[in-house]
Amino acid sequence: MRFVTLLAVFLVAGNCLGAPERNSIIYLRPTDAINLNPWQADDFYSNEIADNIFEGLVRFKKNSTSVEPCLATSWSVKENGKCWHFVLRRGVKFHDNSPFNAQAVLYSFQSRLEKQQTAYQRLSFLFSFITDIRSSDPYSVEITLDRPYAPFLIALADSAAFIQSPPAAGKSSPYHPVGTGPFRFSSWSKGRSLILTRNPDYWAGRVSLEKIIFKVMPDSLGRLLQIKNGSADMALIQSGKEYEELSRRNEIAILRNPSITTHYLAFNTKKKPFDRKEIRAAFLHIIDKEKMIKQIFQNLAVPAYGPLPQPLFPDAKTTLPNAFNLEAARALLKTAGMENGFTCSLYFAAGQEGIQEIADRLAVFAKKIKINIKKIKLPFAELIKISERGEHDLLIMGWSTGPDPDFFLYPLFTFSAGNSNRFFYENPELTRLLDLGKTTLDVQKRNQIYLEALVILKKDVPWIPLFHLIDTMACSKKINGLGFTPLGHVLFRDVTKESKQ
Repeated sequence: MRFVTLLAVFLVAGNCLGAPERNSIIYLRPTDAINLNPWQADDFYSNEIADNIFEGLVRFKKNSTSVEPCLATSWSVKENGKCWHFVLRRGVKFHDNSPFNAQAVLYSFQSRLEKQQTAYQRLSFLFSFITDIRSSDPYSVEITLDRPYAPFLIALADSAAFIQSPPAAGKSSPYHPVGTGPFRFSSWSKGRSLILTRNPDYWAGRVSLEKIIFKVMPDSLGRLLQIKNGSADMALIQSGKEYEELSRRNEIAILRNPSITTHYLAFNTKKKPFDRKEIRAAFLHIIDKEKMIKQIFQNLAVPAYGPLPQPLFPDAKTTLPNAFNLEAARALLKTAGMENGFTCSLYFAAGQEGIQEIADRLAVFAKKIKINIKKIKLPFAELIKISERGEHDLLIMGWSTGPDPDFFLYPLFTFSAGNSNRFFYENPELTRLLDLGKTTLDVQKRNQIYLEALVILKKDVPWIPLFHLIDTMACSKKINGLGFTPLGHVLFRDVTKESKQ
């Protein structure tokens, strides 16, 4: 009876909202944005907003990891990759009607360089390479690097390299996002909704949608009901149950986009007994990835048999190893002198779909080889602090960044400034290869470098990749033209919405 009452409340609440306006979209998201400044924001939901307001010199092609021109129409490279000359697009205006030109580009980069990256850690590896940026005329910019940097264009497509309106960015708080993109910032009721409206002067032509309402709805049942009754247009599917129910409805389309996120089990290699490779390798044999990921995520994720997602590095051909073998795990523990087992802690974030179930299964199978796992679930922000201090033995976490092996591996497995090395692991040969990968411009040679790096990671076992998510969206079939960035952010610039019949 209680469930029926709750169901009725949600249905009434959904219907009270009314159907979305004819040329607007209501997009349900479980979490609100945090920071609308793309130079500083490092969370998914903030950057998804930024991708529809701001633009950079280049951008990712829709549904691709390839780069195409955006605010720069062309570029040329000289001095063996150290000098980049960009020709800027003419006739572009920011949302505040100020002109886009070389001065705006100079401001956007120089203001961050002057702050020495203290506020902009996410692309410190990009900006630390820049030694000079100058302009000889209003529609060209030259950027000089201190060394060749292979993924420079990909880095420039990241939201941390978006170009902002100098007059707007220079204003005091509250921060007001002003870019050149297809949509303008309209309003933000924190914790409830954020609204973007069409930019009527968009340089690439008329945008069809008039309004996007990013509505915050943490409750999965509420999201499900509003999609079903037509009170909202689209929402991410976050469970197999949601997928099963929505995929059967004729009026709803299911969009799937391979993610470049890897969720993993991390070992703190500075703490005993995980300073021993044999102990870490034993965990390889107590995880049946294929069965576990299928049962927990159904078709919303795929097992991760290598560190790099396939869209990011197709050269990494992965075989499907038959790793689940409790006897092999026991043999490795015996080799390390730990056949009688031990107790350790496993930290993971609260509220992330499927992670609790993975932790539970890991604890069950670890016990079969006499390893007692103490599970500790924390809010994500607290989990980050614990992992940075190295208080964990084991850690389940996800990692997603720009679509290049350098961005993916270098912050995780080196001790460079601003790194995220939660394994406290370092291999001098791996570091040498990752440094070399940054500056090698020949594609084939660069791919070979990363293949060698992956061999080292497989041998040393500082982590076990668990799964790659598949971004799955439920949306009304009236909506056409949705696109995704490599990070899974939804792009609305080409979207149209059919009117009612």
